[in-house]
Amino acid sequence: MPIIDSPQNQQVKLYRSLLSRKGRQEAGLCPLEGVRLIDSALQNGADLQTVYMCPELLTDQRGQELLHQVRERDITVLELSARAFSSMSDTQHPQGLAATAPAQYRSLPGLSKPGPAVYLWLHEIREPGNLGTILRTAAAFDVAGIVLLGNCADIYNPKAIRASSGAIFALPAAQATWDEAMTWADGDDIHTVATALCAETSCHEAGYPDRVAVIIGSEAHGLPEHLLTLTDLQVKIPMSDKMESLNAGVAAGILLYEIYRQRY
Repeated sequence: MPIIDSPQNQQVKLYRSLLSRKGRQEAGLCPLEGVRLIDSALQNGADLQTVYMCPELLTDQRGQELLHQVRERDITVLELSARAFSSMSDTQHPQGLAATAPAQYRSLPGLSKPGPAVYLWLHEIREPGNLGTILRTAAAFDVAGIVLLGNCADIYNPKAIRASSGAIFALPAAQATWDEAMTWADGDDIHTVATALCAETSCHEAGYPDRVAVIIGSEAHGLPEHLLTLTDLQVKIPMSDKMESLNAGVAAGILLYEIYRQRY
């Protein structure tokens, strides 16, 4: 197969379109770029569809080894010139390796698993980098699934993917309204827990049911009061009075760690 040189090549244009949410939704694919990210995505179960490589830019040993693994898996590999690759790159210093993978959300019932399980619900987390960091933390503490509530960032946004270090491919995710998620939780025996500054019980003193959903509110406003009162349990994170609140990602990490610590 000849090397692709034109930035207007259909495969190059397809990859570029995935940098937008609309493009990802239309194609059902997300973009991955960089040796480390693609390696991590593969380790987390990503089903790579197409790999783009530029011989002029892919010069490090790790990249060559990864490309060899890709070829062994019989994944389609396209060779691009530096001109074509740079035209679709989303990074300042392209490493010469990019790929596409399915970008698919599940239904809420598709997240269900029997026995003890911890789910993470994210309400209007809008910053992709913050979202990706939260996903990476969730994977570290064995979260069974992610539910995005309201106007959340897309987990397949390139910034979110990079911040997650490929963890999004190890975490099934669904998009839902608050009412849909609560109905699912009620039917699946999932108890809901959220953090609140006014809560009387410390997150370290609380007991958590076997099946629990940790709910984290938006970066700016937290979980709205009218939704907070609908949760089964509210806990507070002990902290100095020098600050009024914690970053959403930090709060998620503390609560997920505490539940994980109590179980293991």
